[in-house]
Formats: sequence, C-alpha cells, structure tokens
Amino acid sequence: MSGTFPTQLTRQTTRESARIPWDRRLGLPRDALFGYAMLLPGLALIVILVGYPFGNSIWMSFHRKLIGVPDAPFVGLQNYVDLFTDVDYWIAVRNVMTYTVVSVAFKLVLGLSVAVILNEYVPFRGFVRSFVLLPWAMPTLVTVLTWRWMYNDLFGVFNYVLLQLDLINAPKAWLGTRALAMMSVIIVNIWRGFPFFAITLLAGLQGIPAELYDAGKVDGASVIKRFRHITFPGVIPVMAVVTLLSTIWTFNDFAIIWLLTQGGPGDATEVLSTLTYKIAIGGTELGKGVAVSVTLMPLLLLLIILLTRFTAEREERL
Repeated sequence: MSGTFPTQLTRQTTRESARIPWDRRLGLPRDALFGYAMLLPGLALIVILVGYPFGNSIWMSFHRKLIGVPDAPFVGLQNYVDLFTDVDYWIAVRNVMTYTVVSVAFKLVLGLSVAVILNEYVPFRGFVRSFVLLPWAMPTLVTVLTWRWMYNDLFGVFNYVLLQLDLINAPKAWLGTRALAMMSVIIVNIWRGFPFFAITLLAGLQGIPAELYDAGKVDGASVIKRFRHITFPGVIPVMAVVTLLSTIWTFNDFAIIWLLTQGGPGDATEVLSTLTYKIAIGGTELGKGVAVSVTLMPLLLLLIILLTRFTAEREERL
C-alpha cells in the first residue's frame, strides 16, 4: 500500500500536465511561439547558405587543401604563418587599405555634393536623378570594359584628349604604369559607387523638415551655416550607414581590379581579393587562399557590428 499512493499521484500529475497547453508549458505566449516557428525556415536557410560555408572556410584554413586532391592534412596555423611572413600579403593589405579609404572618401564627398544639388530645385530633376544613378545601375563588366577602352594607351579617349590639349607629350600607359595604375582603378570605383551615396543621401536630405531651413533663413543663417547646423547633422545617420556599407563592398571588391589590371603591373594594384584568387585558383592552394579571406573577418565583423548598431539607433529615432 505504501508504494501505491506515490504512483497514483505521479500518474495524476502527468495527466494534469498533459492538459496544460504546450505554449504555457514553454512559458511563452502563443503568438511568440508562432513567430519563432515562422522564423525557423529562414534560420535554416541562413545556416545552410552562410553558416556551413563559413565553417567550411575556417576548417580549410587550418588544412593543406589543394584543388583536385582529396586528402587535406591538418597543418594548424601554418597557412597563417606563411601569409604573415609573405611580403606579397602585406603589400596587398597596404593596397586594399589605400584603395578602400581613398575610394570611399571621394565617393562620400562627391555623393553628398550631388545629393545637396539634387535636393534643390533643378530643371528635369527626375531625369537628372535617373541619369546620376546610371553608373551604379550598369553591369560591372560593361562599366569596366568601357573604362579599359578609355584608358588604352594607343587609342583611348584620355590620351587623345590630353594630347590634343598639349597636356602630355606622349601617350600614358594608365593601367601599365605603377604610378598610375592604382589611381586609375580608384577612379573607376569612385565613378561606379558615388551614385549610391548620392541617391541614398538625397533620401536622407528629403527627410529633414523644411521648417528648419525656413527658421534658419529667418534667423539670418547663411547657406554654409544652414548646411553645418541643419543639413549635416540631419544626414549623419544615413551617411554613417552608407559609408559602412560602401567600405565593406569596396574592401571586398574584386571585379573592377581584376578586369582592369589583374593586380598589376607587378603588385601595384594587388589587393586581398585578387591575392586570394591567385593563391586559391591559380596556385591551387585552396587552404592558404581561404586563410587570406579569413584574415579579413575581424575587420569586416567590426564593420558589420558598427553597421548594425547605426541601423538600430536610426530605427529607434524613427
């Protein structure tokens, strides 16, 4: 008899627990559980498309993985040691920093200037906005091939115009001279990327209340003061997000440099993305090539965290 009562009590407790709805047993509202259930397919997709390749890249960076060879022996940090003791790697780091900082800075200044102009009344403003967006909307291949033709030292547009104006005595090899190659690819990146700054910053400018400008005019504020105290503070959140996005894209840019110079002449325009391609595909050292990309992750992760933070703060203000 002594063991019958605890058994009956356990069975009764089990039956009572079964009557409790499953959402109450988890301690969450029904609508919250439904929301989490709707997120599961998207989460699974992210794990498959992002998580697995990311984890596989980390794994390969610690192995001597060669293209076409099934065996991949574990080498630990050897791939990273080889990179950090390689002069070519540090040249690529210097080049990508120069390429990114200069390109983003000019895109920001040029894009903000165009946005301020387009924010004012100009004839055919809709057409002008569409025309400004054209460089960013064009396929990268078309853009780069057009610029490559203009840079041609024999029949390019730039050399022809400069020779006609007597600004140069002989044609310049824009993409074949170390002193000119980096500047040339940066110009292409600026031309292609500044419309994104202009249109996005224009949207931010249009969100600034017109009453602030009217009040500034009544108070006698000049155009410069209105820009300094109204326009610039109002557009800073958008500017921060756009700058961080462009920095990430420019840092990972491969198509423009590869199609124009393939990292040359020599290593004048070699960046980390082209170095990764040459090591992993050209040199068949997939593990070492992936290690180059992995070294970018701390910086890119920092930029992504900053981008997420600025985006969240902007949404809270709205």
